[in-house]
Parts: sequence; structure tokens; C-alpha cells
Amino acid sequence: MSLLHLSICFLVSLGQSDARPAGSAVRRDAPVVGNKYQTPPPAKRGTAQPGQPTDLDAHTAQWLVELAQHQGHLVGRASPRSASLQVIALLEAARATDARCAEAYYWLFDLYQRMGRIDPAREALMRYVDLSPTDEAAWLRVLDLQLDARQSAEARLEFVKAELDRPKISPTCESELRRRLARLLYEQREMDAAGRQIERALRLNPANVAARELAYEMFGETEAALQRVELALQMISINPTQANLVWELGEFLDRLSLHKEAQEWFNRAMEMHRRSDARAIPADYWQKLAMSYLASGDYQRAKDSADAALTAEPNHAQVRLLRATALEKMGDAKGAQADRDAVRKYYDELIPAILDGKLPDKAAEAAWYYSYHQPDAKRAAELAKIAAEQPGGGSLAALARGYTLRLNGQSKEAIDVLKPLASKDQLAALGLAKALIEQGEKAEAISVLHKAAALQYSGIAYRLISELLEKHGEKPPTAPMYADVKQALDRFHRDVFDFPKKPEAFLQCSLRFEEPIAPLGPVRGTLRMENIGPFPITLGEGYMVRPLAAISAKVTCGDKVSEFKNYQQVLINRRPVLLPGDAVEKTICLDVGPIRQTLRTNVLRPTSIELTAWIDPVIENGELAAGPGTVRVGPVRASRPVFDISPTAVSLLIDQSTDRNPRRRIESAQGIAAILASIAGQPAEADLPMDRMRSALVALLADADWHVRAQSLAACEAVPLTDELTQAAAPAVKDDQAVVRMMAVRLFAVKQGKQFMPVLEQLSKSDAVAFVRMTCAGFLPDSTAQASSGKE
Repeated sequence: MSLLHLSICFLVSLGQSDARPAGSAVRRDAPVVGNKYQTPPPAKRGTAQPGQPTDLDAHTAQWLVELAQHQGHLVGRASPRSASLQVIALLEAARATDARCAEAYYWLFDLYQRMGRIDPAREALMRYVDLSPTDEAAWLRVLDLQLDARQSAEARLEFVKAELDRPKISPTCESELRRRLARLLYEQREMDAAGRQIERALRLNPANVAARELAYEMFGETEAALQRVELALQMISINPTQANLVWELGEFLDRLSLHKEAQEWFNRAMEMHRRSDARAIPADYWQKLAMSYLASGDYQRAKDSADAALTAEPNHAQVRLLRATALEKMGDAKGAQADRDAVRKYYDELIPAILDGKLPDKAAEAAWYYSYHQPDAKRAAELAKIAAEQPGGGSLAALARGYTLRLNGQSKEAIDVLKPLASKDQLAALGLAKALIEQGEKAEAISVLHKAAALQYSGIAYRLISELLEKHGEKPPTAPMYADVKQALDRFHRDVFDFPKKPEAFLQCSLRFEEPIAPLGPVRGTLRMENIGPFPITLGEGYMVRPLAAISAKVTCGDKVSEFKNYQQVLINRRPVLLPGDAVEKTICLDVGPIRQTLRTNVLRPTSIELTAWIDPVIENGELAAGPGTVRVGPVRASRPVFDISPTAVSLLIDQSTDRNPRRRIESAQGIAAILASIAGQPAEADLPMDRMRSALVALLADADWHVRAQSLAACEAVPLTDELTQAAAPAVKDDQAVVRMMAVRLFAVKQGKQFMPVLEQLSKSDAVAFVRMTCAGFLPDSTAQASSGKE
């Protein structure tokens, strides 16, 4: 019988009221009483009542989810559109089979979200969280959705309180709920109640940065400096690889004149830069560190840092002037003068090009040099005029102009230019104060100096301000001790910075097989991450660990070795943070994609499976790879027993096809199909009862229980499809159970290809169930599928 003729037969069968072949063996479900089976009733197929899923429904739903995962991991077998449609169809079938199948909703959410289908994605996520309340990451996403859906503050307040009354809430979730409750109470000005809630939130989860920010907003802590430092430390602890945050903390401490403390963070940031970036550290960073060392009196390190900056940028004039100051403090007057002469020569040579308009971006820098470092009223005026004409000249151009005006005796005009800068720039305040004194405004000048001194209690500008105050009989303000800031810095766990270098010392990761491994699978394993360190470990994009596991496998079947590099990626994102001692696990199906095909077609060979995994891999040249912060897991090994094809075992397998337990009949179908797929063309084929096995499989395709029919059809995908099997499977295209129809479509679309297209086109329009139509569309060419599915 030709494939074309079979396709025509299918089209004819679509119009028949009962397409089951005459004379086929039909088995009935055996009702269960306790653990014993009774004789089945004479008729009626076994189906669960709507809304009352059976254990077999749950088993089939999980099987469909794992089949969807397998489908999604088949590399290069279909277009992305086709793969997505087929995977979604299987997941929709899973949730239709068992409305409590949490994994089906999770993967539907993931796929619908990627496709931009927000409403079904939201619906799937909320249902998933209902079924998996321990998945904190998903729960937090749903919390936002649920609060957004409530229009009034009163409704949000009642919702949060109700959520807090739920039993067995994890510390992370309770912390977030109490943070939300504190915000709502704070907005209603119930300060005491809000304070108690935020305190409990932080006690439950010290890594709750949003709670920390709310605490700052509510209470102001004790001083602004402490707020900034503690928030910065909290942010750094969440992701200690962010060099920019570490550097910004150093800059803030430097402005507080806590130079020794600042230098620690500057150097940490530079070390992080070296680890993550092969490029040299920019000169401006070395300049900042040199200024800090100079302010703290560490002149040798100031010079060394200036040397490093000049190595990166030899013509950096400001750094050379900085090094001259350090050399002078070290007693090297000759070296200091040499640097100053080099700077003067550098700017002298720049002047013609600046005046000719060739280097307008250098005008402000040069104007500042000739108005402050090497006063020259005429040159400064020329250069300041050009700098002021440049769009977005910036504060340096304004500062140079203010100093130039005063240098040229225009103190009144200088005051107008410098006053807007004085609140943030000590040198601007110094120039403003001098201009005010020249205008007879001594009292205002003294006030400006006192305010400017408090911007930073050290450095060259502070020293000049202090000298001017003392000259006018004023005592310069002294630097605060910032004892609370120093204590906060001392309390910080610095070993968090070791995490990116050796994450395995703090995060213990493992992968284990869920044994025993059956000859036919499925093969399942469990990934585990445990925080064995002294500090919280945050999980997610942009945090300490991206909880992505890339799994590789090596499968040895007899003398044949197959390797599957990064064949599966798994997100272990059930928790947003792991506190010390906490752990998270995820059990997954390992035999998906090409590895399943290898295992299912080699059941007669001794097989070993070796697994390795990367936790938090990086992408290099478009592929996943182990990076500096990747945790390596494995190898872990397991053996799969050879499928027994002795005469006794095969006879028992065939007899099992008539067992009253439908799960046993499913196992019979899978076993027979695995033997047929593995034995084809081998000498052992002659020793096996091939006809009896095919006859048993034919009968299973017509089983009274739809779960058996569906999984028997799927098992046939790996089997050479004889005319006998084809005729037995044909009626399933018109089966009264949608999952069975879907499996029939998958079988014949794979086996018949183009010859089955007419059936696919018709079913993609006419089938009553969406996931069946979607399956058909997934096997049709893009243009045909879109025309057939319409608004699907």
C-alpha cells in the first residue's frame, strides 16, 4: 500500500462515525477496589469525569510535559515557529489532561512571555504559583501582578495582610510582603506600624534592598553619610562583581575625607577591572587614586599612581601637575619642577591650534591652567572666551572664566559666574570668596568659605580655604569622625569579594541521578545549589549567580560513544536569594532531545551515562562556556540496564499488553516499540517473535483507555511503520480524545511527510480542539499554516 493511498484513506476516515477497525481487540479499564482489580464492566471506555483527574491523567500530563521538553531540544529538526507551535500544543494538552500539572503552566508562561503574549503568560504564571507555592521567584513576579490589579490602597492592604496569614511562608516571601505592608502603612502615615513591619522585613531577609531603601526613606537613619554607605554596601553584597558600585563607594568615602577607607575600595574596583577587562585601567582612575593618596599624605603611593596614569596617557597634564606636588612633598624639587616645565611646554604648544579653532575641546583645560596654575591674564582671557563659546562647555569652562575675570580685575563679573558653582566645587567657592572680599563682601565670603570647607575636609582646595579663613580670623571646620560609617565598613563581609574568584567555596552545586534508571527511561536527575558561605547569595540576572545550568552528556552504548555538549539548559530560579545554609533543588528530565533518540534506539546494548554541568556559564563566540565565576559540577555517572529480550522476558512483555493496569499496558507498548526500533536489521531479529510483538502493539493502538492509545502512538514514532501498524493507527486521527488525535497527527506527519499534508491542512481548520489544530499547523509550511490557522 502506497503512502499516497494511505493519506487518501485518512481523508475518507474523517467522515466516518467510528473509525476503529473491525475485529480489533478492545480492552476496558479495570475499576480498582483497594489494591485489587475487579473484572471490568462489559462496555464503556475508561475516562475520568471532568474536573476529576486520575493518577493516570497526572502521569500522562507529566509525560506530555517531558515530551514537550524533548521536542524543544531537538536541534535543527524544525523551524523556530514550528518547534514553538509543537511544544505549546503538547503543554496545552498536558494542562487539559491534568489541570494540576504545575510544570505545564510554568513552561507555558515561559513560552508565551517570549512570544509577547502577555495575557496567557500572566494566566499561566498565576496558576503555576497556585500549584507551586514554594517557587519564590515566580511568587514575587505574581505578587506584582496581583497588587497592580487592585486599584485602591485599601484593597492592596487587605490583600497583603491576607497573604501574610498563609501558613508556611518562606522568609524571603514574608520579608517582601512585610516590606509591601510597611510601604502601604507609611503612605497612610502610620509610622509606628510601618516601622515594625520594615524592621521584621530586614530581619527576615537582610538582602532585601527595597526594604532597606524604604527604611532610609522612612527614618533617615542617623545621618546622610551612613545611609549612602550602608545602601552601597548592600548593593555590593548583592552583586560583588559590579566594579562601578565599588568605585562609587570609594569616591563617596573620599569626599568624606575618609581617604584610607576610600583607597581600599578604589583598589578593589581596580582589581575587579583587571579580572574582567583585558584593557588597561584608564588614566582618570589612576588620577583619582593619586589624589586620594596625596590628600592622606601618602606621597609615595600618590607618585606611583600618577606614574601609572601617565603610562596609560603620557600627555595627561593634570596628572603631571599632581605628580609634581607629590614629588615636592617628598623633597624632590628638581623632579617637581621638571614636571611643571613639561606641562607649561605642553600648553604653550597647544595655544596656536586652540586659537585657530583646531582643538576647541582643549580650550577650557588650557584656560584653567593659565588662570589658576600658571596665571597669565591675557592668555587666560583668550582661551576662556573660546571655551565659553563651545556648546556644553561644562563647569571647567565656567570655572576658568570666573578665575580669568578676577585675574583681569573684573571681580563683580567673576562673582556672577562662580556663584552657581560654589555649592559643589571648592575651588569655585575659593575664587568666589576672594572676589567677594575684593568687593567688600567679607561676611558673605566667610560664609561661602565655611560651607565650602564642609564639602571635603582635606586636599589642596580645603587647605587653601582653611588658610584664607585663618587669615581673616576664622577657625576652619574640622572633619567629622564618621564613627558609624567606619563601623558599617568594618562589619561588611569582605569575603564576598572572593565569590567571583572561587564561587564553589561558597555555593555547593551537585547533580545526581534519580535512580533506579529503567531501561526505557525516563532518566531524571536533580540539580541542587546550597549556600555554604557566611553571606547571602543572590540569584538572577545581574546578581551574584545566574542560576542557569548547562548540562552536557556522554552516552556510551556498547562500543559507541556519543557526546552532547550543553544539550540542555535549566533555570534553577525558584529562590531569589539563598541565605547561609539554604538550598534549592530542581528535578529535571535528562533524556530529552538527541540524547533520548540515542537511548531509545539502543536499549539492547549496555549503556553508561556521564553528566557534567556548568552553573552560571558565559557566552563566548556565540556558545556557552565556563567563565571565571562558573561552578563546575560532575562528572556523575550511572548505568542503564540492558533491556531483557530473552524468550521468557519477551513473552511476559507481550502478555503485559493485556494487563488490567493501564500503566502496565503503556509500559508494554513502550517496551515492544523499543525492541522493534533497536532490533531492526540485527541478527537477533530472527530469534524474536516479531509478528506477536507487532500484533500486541496493534492491539494497544486500539486500547479502550485513551492514555494507552496516546502513548502507544507516540512509541510508534521510533518503529518502522508497517502496513499493519499504519492501518491500526489510522483511526486515531478521528479519535474522540484530543490527545490521541494529536499523537496520531505527530506520528503520521513524521512518517508520511508531504503525503500527509492534505490531512494536516484539513485538521488544522476543522478539529474542535485548539492544541490539535496547533500541532497540525506546526507541521505545515509557514504560509500554509498561517492561512489555515487564521486567528488561532
